[in-house]
Amino acid sequence: MTRVKICGIKTPDGAAAALDAGADYLGFIFYGPSHRYVEPAAVRDIVATCRETHGGADRWRAVGVFVDEPLDLVQQVAESAGLDLVQLCGAEDRAYAEAVGRPVVRVVHVEADGSYGAAPEAETHGAAHLLLDTKVAGQYGGTGTTYRWEAVRGVASAAFLAGGLTPHNVAAAVTAARPMAVDVSSGVERDRAKDPSLIRAFIEEVRRVNASHR
Repeated sequence: MTRVKICGIKTPDGAAAALDAGADYLGFIFYGPSHRYVEPAAVRDIVATCRETHGGADRWRAVGVFVDEPLDLVQQVAESAGLDLVQLCGAEDRAYAEAVGRPVVRVVHVEADGSYGAAPEAETHGAAHLLLDTKVAGQYGGTGTTYRWEAVRGVASAAFLAGGLTPHNVAAAVTAARPMAVDVSSGVERDRAKDPSLIRAFIEEVRRVNASHR
């Protein structure tokens, strides 16, 4: 069954809308240059509130997204904000990932044709899972650009599938790649804000495809 990560959460309302719709993961961006950046203290409050209203880590998980931050800062933020997983998007190596102290999601960038240069096994990166995102020069993610999903099917069953997903194409992506989870941010936004109706539509499409694959 493919699960859903709604990334780029910035507000309590956005978090509640995602969890109400059935999201399995909430992603919080700790990369300063991104317009989706959110302060660790705000994430701490959002996570704490959502734990009270929507259950513990057996129901949903909080993911912190980082790019080449000092290891001690990542560890501090992960602890204070109550993160369950840490997503690494930069040049962090295996030793860094293994020292984080929480399960790591390692981003691997995929070319438009579905090829990628990194090792396809998460363990090679010191990670619990890979996240397969579109390679765009100068960007770490959130580009809204897709790639050939069927080309990554061999590794997607243990990975997050990201890159240009929307309520209109996520069914095709899940069918083509059969990923462990899908990751969306800009595809469920209007005017750079999370839209509850788009979130619901996205998750409903994933559920529909899941049901058809049983």
